Amino acid sequence: MKRLHMALAVLMMLAVLGGSWALAQVFGIGPYSGGTLTAIYRLTNMENDPSPATLTLKIVPEAQKFRVTETFELLADQAQLQVLVFSHGFAHVPKGYLDMTPISALDTREVQPNREILLPEGAKLITSEEVVIGGVKAVKGVYTHPKFEDQRAIIAISDLESRKILPYPPLLRIEKREGDKWTLVALTELVSVERRP
Repeated sequence: MKRLHMALAVLMMLAVLGGSWALAQVFGIGPYSGGTLTAIYRLTNMENDPSPATLTLKIVPEAQKFRVTETFELLADQAQLQVLVFSHGFAHVPKGYLDMTPISALDTREVQPNREILLPEGAKLITSEEVVIGGVKAVKGVYTHPKFEDQRAIIAISDLESRKILPYPPLLRIEKREGDKWTLVALTELVSVERRP
């Protein structure tokens, strides 16, 4: 097994990863008010993954600017390297999967539990409950898009203030229907977030 560490250019690499761009617009760091931020996400494409990837974002004040470091880390064998390195990253959803663009309509909207929210393109988000993921309070729901009837996303959307500091939602689980079951395609989950003034 080889240990792989990759420093990725923030947002540039993520912009090319399909639906992640729409989510980055909703959850991407807004006008940053300062301080140090560390957010850690777990990424996988299998249930009970013994070795999930980790995506870490660090923002550290430096003089009048901020040093931004994003690190993608996973333990992979030689055969997995090319496939995993270029298919992971935020929301690592393969091309042709669920379009998350309509969720950007929630950019400035507070999300409440037990609601049906109609979104552009006929998409919708049906929220269910309040949850805490990685120390962040959020509202969990199921997102569907009419052009992708055999797919859905389980997503947790945090409050507006948390969205200003989190690059991505606390939970994004893309699933595909196979027969009468929903199977995991990709999972991005907040492990922890720490912010200091």
